[in-house]
Amino acid sequence: MKQKLSFGKIVVLGFALFAMFFGAGNLILPPALGTLSGDNWFFGFLMYIAIDAGLSVIALIAYFRTSDGFIHNISRQLTPQIAAPLLFLNTLCLGPLIAIPRTAATTFDIALRPMLGSAAPGWISWVFGAVYFALVAVLCLKPGKVVDIIGKLLAPIMFVMLLVLIGVGIFTPLGDVVPGDSLTDTLSNGLRSGYQTMDMLGAVLLASVTLLSVQQSGITDPKKKMTMVGLAGIIAAAGLFVVYGGLSYLGASVSGDPGMVLLAGTDRPGLLVEITHRLVGPFGRLLLGLIVAAACLTTSIGLVSACAQTFLEITRNRLPYKPTMFAVIGVSYLLSNFGTEMILKIAAPILNVLFPIMIMLVLMTFFPVRIRERTCAAPLGAALAMIVTILTEIDLVCPNCDLYTSKLPLAQYGLGWLLPALGAALIGGVIGAFFPRKERKSGRTADPSQHAPTDSAAHAQT
Repeated sequence: MKQKLSFGKIVVLGFALFAMFFGAGNLILPPALGTLSGDNWFFGFLMYIAIDAGLSVIALIAYFRTSDGFIHNISRQLTPQIAAPLLFLNTLCLGPLIAIPRTAATTFDIALRPMLGSAAPGWISWVFGAVYFALVAVLCLKPGKVVDIIGKLLAPIMFVMLLVLIGVGIFTPLGDVVPGDSLTDTLSNGLRSGYQTMDMLGAVLLASVTLLSVQQSGITDPKKKMTMVGLAGIIAAAGLFVVYGGLSYLGASVSGDPGMVLLAGTDRPGLLVEITHRLVGPFGRLLLGLIVAAACLTTSIGLVSACAQTFLEITRNRLPYKPTMFAVIGVSYLLSNFGTEMILKIAAPILNVLFPIMIMLVLMTFFPVRIRERTCAAPLGAALAMIVTILTEIDLVCPNCDLYTSKLPLAQYGLGWLLPALGAALIGGVIGAFFPRKERKSGRTADPSQHAPTDSAAHAQT
């Protein structure tokens, strides 16, 4: 039976991808980049979106290229004993330990706290968090509907509100765009900002939600899957292009104001609040609050569902979707009220180490099987990436322990690990051509769409 792609479902998937990739951090970074870049804002924006969205799309494509499951693919590159803990740790850090609790805390701080004032009692944040995560739980109960909920409802609302804000800024600019950072510094800031979002790690998780949606739309042919995701990715990229570009321009329009330039370097959320207030007056606080709430909610819904599905896949159905989902939400709720900043300080270095490793492993999925599985390219490349980033983190926390990581090429962009890792992967590939690795029989992990609960299954779970 010939499978037909539905244009409507592609659009919904595209909006969902746009919303899940566009979190509160992505809302705050472009205006600051534009303010500092001044008349070079467009070049900084291009570099930012190329790195941020580019790496995310690469991760998404890599996930869909693996016919026998992404986690199985990573296990074959390394070993199951190494791959499973690595992906488990990545999911923990991106889910309940950092990203999900931060969505609730950010929504409260930007959307609600300014209206309550500094005299608001501490229990208000607990009540808000309970309501916030209760809504997330309800919307995540049916994993197959997550993309529809985000793509049909939340994402269009958020996109329209962003267009209103950007449109006002274009037709009634706050000021003239003046010279800012040099082109070299602008490109450097754009690259660094795009890299430091680490959105590619989120894309690896969110791909499982996307895959489940594609499967439940009736598309099973691998080529059709890739076509559907590719077209949806183009829609998402177009939306991100418009929004990132518009927000960057809003920042550039205040580049002639020294006070705003100071905010761009010291208080990026404050810069966005001030820009919004100047553009639409008292209504700006409400508009920004709604945009932030929508951005955080869509990201939180996507990540909660993705974490539960990833844990299910890693453990081969030993952690069912619904109990795991509630556990993720429970931990996120607690951390959104207690010690989130402390957890961030602890987990951020871990993410800094995980990110280069995952980049190497994602890139290796595009190589033929005989290279990624029968040579030492992936293990050596990932190992060098890990070693260099660990040494870099030691340099950051202990300046007196000069390990010379700042002298590495591209270190100023946070990419000091890249050339050593690529060199190690090349050496591993050459060695493997003469002394191939033995074929490893890792336990096959099925496609998450094959065992993640369907709507009816999720509803029936206790």
